[in-house]
Amino acid sequence: MAVDTRDAIISAAFTCFRTRGLAKTTIVDIARTAEVSRSTFYEYFRDKETIVEACAEAASQRFYRNMAKAIDRHGGSTLEGRLVRAAIFVTQARRVVEPEVYFDQDEVNLMMTKNAATLLKECADFLAPYVTAARLTGEVRADLDVPTATEWFARMLFSLFTTPSPTIDMRNDDAVAEFVRAYVVNGFVDGGPRRR
Repeated sequence: MAVDTRDAIISAAFTCFRTRGLAKTTIVDIARTAEVSRSTFYEYFRDKETIVEACAEAASQRFYRNMAKAIDRHGGSTLEGRLVRAAIFVTQARRVVEPEVYFDQDEVNLMMTKNAATLLKECADFLAPYVTAARLTGEVRADLDVPTATEWFARMLFSLFTTPSPTIDMRNDDAVAEFVRAYVVNGFVDGGPRRR
């Protein structure tokens, strides 16, 4: 029952953020929408910041579950196919999120800055099993450093999500796929990092 109540409060918070905006939503709004008392809200969450963090974590988990499904369903059995699919998934997610007004942009920027290292680590950790498997099968070079390779690609995914491109049509899945194949996957296969 406790998990159901906690989940109901998180779901209510998402609803309130979507309809009222993050800045205008109060704990009373969330409790009322969840059909719980304020004291019940406080049994699960210390303050508004902790419910926002819980919502961010829930959204992150849902995002990675959906990305894993997309990679497994459409990425094929190669690392190249999986990384391409991850990049396409991220650019498609950007297209879905762009018109939404779930959160105030300033608040999103603040949360992204505050939690950037955690978000980056989560993404790299998500990618690590795919890269490790490719290294074991010889699809990528044996000396590929998995933690730095996955961090680098995670940074690329963040960039694909947050930054429009002056040269790549980010609405064209084939253009995104070609970009990843040409510049990302090849770096994992041939040679190694070139140092000056």
